[in-house]
Amino acid sequence: MALAAFRDERQESNPTITCEDFFVEFGDYLENQVSPEVRKELELHLSQCRACHVLYDSTCKTVKIVTESSSFELPKSVSDPIIDRVMAKLRTGRS
Repeated sequence: MALAAFRDERQESNPTITCEDFFVEFGDYLENQVSPEVRKELELHLSQCRACHVLYDSTCKTVKIVTESSSFELPKSVSDPIIDRVMAKLRTGRS
């Protein structure tokens, strides 16, 4: 849902966006898929709202860690016992 739809529903006396508005646009904002006007409003909100800024900062750091991490293979001496235990629990129906 576009930010404009939320803004139309709110009173004209409250020109700033809410955290709910920010959350609605958050994914598109991260993917750079919002208009320059919406981006400006979201960035203003981020500069004034500590909770949303923490969410944004944490998300950016998480995305960076995940995208920059290279996969690696565990040695068989480590992975085989883990796989064996998981398979044994699956066979016995235990979690």
